[in-house]
Amino acid sequence: MESITDLDLELLRDSLVRDDLVFLDGFHAVKHAARFGAEFELVACADLAKFRLLASDLDPSLGERLGSSMKSIRWREVEKIGQGRAHWTGVWGVARKPVYSVTEILNSRKPVVLLERPENLGNLGACIRVAAAAGVGGVLVTGTDTLWAPAVVRSAAGLHFSVPVAPLADIPAITRPIIAIDPSGEDASSAVIPETAIFAFGNERHGLSSQIEELAVSRIRIPMKTGVSSLNIAVAVGVVLYTFMK
Repeated sequence: MESITDLDLELLRDSLVRDDLVFLDGFHAVKHAARFGAEFELVACADLAKFRLLASDLDPSLGERLGSSMKSIRWREVEKIGQGRAHWTGVWGVARKPVYSVTEILNSRKPVVLLERPENLGNLGACIRVAAAAGVGGVLVTGTDTLWAPAVVRSAAGLHFSVPVAPLADIPAITRPIIAIDPSGEDASSAVIPETAIFAFGNERHGLSSQIEELAVSRIRIPMKTGVSSLNIAVAVGVVLYTFMK
C-alpha cells in the first residue's frame, strides 16, 4: 500500500469544504459508501491490521473493492486534515458526491421522509441512517445546508450513498400527501396511510411549522407513556417507518 502524499492530505482537507466531494470519517462510513457504489478519490488508512480485522468481520471484500484508492497515513499526519479528534478506526475517505434531486425523490413511489429545520447534526445523520435501512424513496430536509457535513455523514454511517437526500426549498410545490407527525394527531397504530406519503417530522425544539401543519392531509402521533413528552427524532422516524412501511 502506497504512502499518502502532501497532495493527498490537501485533498482530504479540501473534501471538508468542497461541494463536489464527501469526507468519510471512519471505517463504517467508508464501508457503506463503497457498498453502495461511491466513486472514491482516496482512502487513508492508519492501521492496516485494524482495517483488515474490521473488514473480515463486516465486509471481507472491502479491501479488494477499494483497491488502489487505499493509502497509508501516519497518525501524526491525521492532525493535518483539520477534522479534530481522529476516528478510532483509523480510516478516512474522500468520494465524489452523488447528485440527487428533489424531483427524483418525489417521483419515487415509496414513502419519503421530510425533516423540517433539524438542528442537531448527529440526529440528522441518524435519521438518514434509519431511512436508508427502511428503504424509503428519499429524505428531504428544509432549513439547513449541512446535509453532507462530516458529522452528518459519520452519524449516517455513510448511508447517504444508499438513499437519495436533498435540501427542499419550496414546500408548497409538493403534491404528494403530507402526513404530519404531531403529538395532537390520531394514534399512529390506527391510522391509514397512503403508499406515497411524505412523513413530516418537525424541528427537535419547536416541532412542525404552521405551513406544514396546514398542508398536511392528516396528523398522526406516536403513543407514549403519560408524562413522556418526546422522542429523539431518529427514534420517531424509525417508529413511523417501521409501522407503516410494508
